[in-house]
Amino acid sequence: MEEGSRTIHFNENQAALRRFSAEPGRNSHPIRPKQLRRLHALWRRWAGSLELSREADRQLRHYYIELLSEGQATETTRLTEDSAEPVIQWLAKLVRQSEFSEEYAAGTAGRRGFPEQRLVPPSSAAWHALWECATRLRMERSDLENFIRRHYAGSGLRGLADLRTMADLNRVLWGLKAMIRRTTKASQFPDCNKRAA
Repeated sequence: MEEGSRTIHFNENQAALRRFSAEPGRNSHPIRPKQLRRLHALWRRWAGSLELSREADRQLRHYYIELLSEGQATETTRLTEDSAEPVIQWLAKLVRQSEFSEEYAAGTAGRRGFPEQRLVPPSSAAWHALWECATRLRMERSDLENFIRRHYAGSGLRGLADLRTMADLNRVLWGLKAMIRRTTKASQFPDCNKRAA
């Protein structure tokens, strides 16, 4: 009987030890280098647009780390593997939200009914799309300059040098895409362009 009771107590003690070890902050390892790199990369992507001084950036980062780790750490190197995860997840969410709003602003810039909330410089992908459209229409640089001058001078655009924002570039890009759609439709249905006899 004594042997059986020892086994029961041993099993209860093991279960209690597992519960104790599983509690957050217990037996946690220091933050992994991979987590630290990810945390800093996400922080730069989110806070980089704030253009803070180095010291202000460090203070803000430490404030958020202390807040999100519920006081367990005051700086990144003091985080544990477990306490780093919520901080990384929070930063990833912030980055997604800010990048979505930036992409939304870039995609709707220049469109009717979407006031330009901030000036977004043209992205390399937008320039690439512009030149792809021009190439499909067999336009050289001079042809594209003339197209911009003829169609968008009323908006203050007289050439490629005037495409300083996504709104400017989108206006021209949408015009080129409309031309491509018209030429594609005309080549698919050539009889539609003929008049009935």
